[in-house]
Amino acid sequence: MAESGKKLIQNIISSAVKFLIAAAVIVWFFRNQGHDLLSEVDKFNFLVLLPALLLTLLSTWVSAIRWRDLAESSGISLTPGKAFSLTMQGMFFSLVIPGGAIGGDVVKMAALSAHIRPGTRTEGFFSILMDRLVGMLALFLIAPVLLCCSRYLFTNIEIDGLPWLNGSVLWWLLMGISLAGLGAGGAVLMHHRLEKIPGVKPLMDFLDRRSKGKVTRILAAADRCSARKGRLIYWVVLTVILVHLLPAAGMYILLSGAGIAGAVVPVMTAVVMGNIAGLIPIFPGGIGGRDVVTVALLAAGGYPAESAAAAQLFSTALMIVFNLSGAVFFICDRKNSGNIK
Repeated sequence: MAESGKKLIQNIISSAVKFLIAAAVIVWFFRNQGHDLLSEVDKFNFLVLLPALLLTLLSTWVSAIRWRDLAESSGISLTPGKAFSLTMQGMFFSLVIPGGAIGGDVVKMAALSAHIRPGTRTEGFFSILMDRLVGMLALFLIAPVLLCCSRYLFTNIEIDGLPWLNGSVLWWLLMGISLAGLGAGGAVLMHHRLEKIPGVKPLMDFLDRRSKGKVTRILAAADRCSARKGRLIYWVVLTVILVHLLPAAGMYILLSGAGIAGAVVPVMTAVVMGNIAGLIPIFPGGIGGRDVVTVALLAAGGYPAESAAAAQLFSTALMIVFNLSGAVFFICDRKNSGNIK
């Protein structure tokens, strides 16, 4: 009990620190926009929030159906509604507990356990891991393309208060993260080739014994997913379009709500790169890091900084409200727990 209580306190402190960091970044960043930002917010067309919300809902639904389909290869059967409910719960806890997306996935796995057959927890965990992998592969595939097509955006980027974070440094940082992510994803999908490297196979056998066969089961599930190459490619492509690029359409709509319009490519680049910056674990739900990078790139693409900041402010608020609504699904799911399929 003492140990669990200590861990709980550490988690609370960790979560509080992350929210304080995100709040400090948000306050510092938007304060730099001064009164111009307040005037932009005042004249913002709030009617555009509805289509932006609908696009967020569609993107989340696609993510849920993707997970449901990938889970079937691991023997996990879920209805579309249940997959969406668990996805919303994961998004809620990704925002409110330490660990970000990882913490949300842990809670998502715990909730999933109440809806799958006994003895399939490892497969259930891997279905979430595989879904996360496909999403990351899609993100890190489109990111280098946009970086190469939009390198001109980074030439004159200046972020007030962060003179060391110039456009060139930011470009190479984002490219490095993207390529590293692609490499990690490829390693998981091609683990058989890695096992041929001296020392790797004995290490995996040792870990398998220590985990009582879980490593073997996870790799078997990976092989089943890899065997469906056509399906994996289908979901990677669909994720690029409907999960990573569709939010750019939502941002474009929000920019129109601020009374401005411009080129589409800078918006796509800003949104995708902002999402990569949001992966930094010190920001809860990516809040803070995503805002700074997105607005900086929009400004570099010709959008007025104060209007871009207003649009991003509403984008972040929309994301927070949407993720918090996952609590409703969590409460409802607790009432219906115990229905093992």
